[in-house]
Amino acid sequence: MIPRNTRRSVTPEHGDWRRPVSKPEEVEHLSNPPVSVWKKMQLRVEYLQATPTQRWYPYGDEEEDVPVVPIRGLSRWLRLLVALFVLLPLSVIMVFALLVQLYHAAPVVSTSRFWLSEPIWFTLLGAGTFLALHICRVFEPVLVYVYVLGHELTHAIAAKLCFGHVQAFKIDFDGGFVETDTDNLFIALAPYFLPLWMLCWLGGLWVANWIYPFEAYLPWFYAGFGFWWCFHIYWTIWVIPREQPDMLENGLLLSMLIIILMNILLLLIVLCCFDVITPSGYFADFVAAAQHIWLAIKDIASLLP
Repeated sequence: MIPRNTRRSVTPEHGDWRRPVSKPEEVEHLSNPPVSVWKKMQLRVEYLQATPTQRWYPYGDEEEDVPVVPIRGLSRWLRLLVALFVLLPLSVIMVFALLVQLYHAAPVVSTSRFWLSEPIWFTLLGAGTFLALHICRVFEPVLVYVYVLGHELTHAIAAKLCFGHVQAFKIDFDGGFVETDTDNLFIALAPYFLPLWMLCWLGGLWVANWIYPFEAYLPWFYAGFGFWWCFHIYWTIWVIPREQPDMLENGLLLSMLIIILMNILLLLIVLCCFDVITPSGYFADFVAAAQHIWLAIKDIASLLP
């Protein structure tokens, strides 16, 4: 067993959602509301450009802090090029094709029959339940704890799927972290696009109905889906601006685009399941959008001297 203080220097660590609170100047650029938009942008740039030894993320009640070391050198530029010239155009094309599909689906979606159907009604009921719990604030500590638990569990499961070992795991109301001996983009970013609790709910309910079928299966299935999917979307949007080491250590732009792409893919799967769009129709619109964008780029390039 490697001593804990030694293991920190060699073990990839994924931990997270917390704001950096060890020094007042570290949270100044995250203050809400900011002094001004321009001031907040300046503070953020200064914070991101700080040397690794100046940037620390505390681990709850523990005495020691762990530095976040951003990627540098050739790896940084390679990831930046992939983000700008591969992932960014792919994101634009996917969103454009999705909008075209939604435009074609408008006549169906705008009918009362669609909104009053059992899948849509109970999904919206589940999503509304989450929003009501969040707005009333009574269960906010519980919701935060459940999110952090799911976040860290997703890191741990992703590490296991990559044949890694989880060497330490901590979760409490102050934050959480996972220590592993394996590190890659999938492990670092998995919590931002894999809705663990939604998958557990759908899988568990399906297994329960398979073992012992019950009449109220579908309403609970759709309501839980709406609740946990809304849960995932809300907390993902909430946590991303809070300077996650998971994203900083792999390049902020690359990480953000991967998260956006994977969540768009999740949305496409959901829309296909509800028959709002079709895979074949989306693929055709995707190819058409890619062709239009490519022709537009060529036209713009031809105008340059």
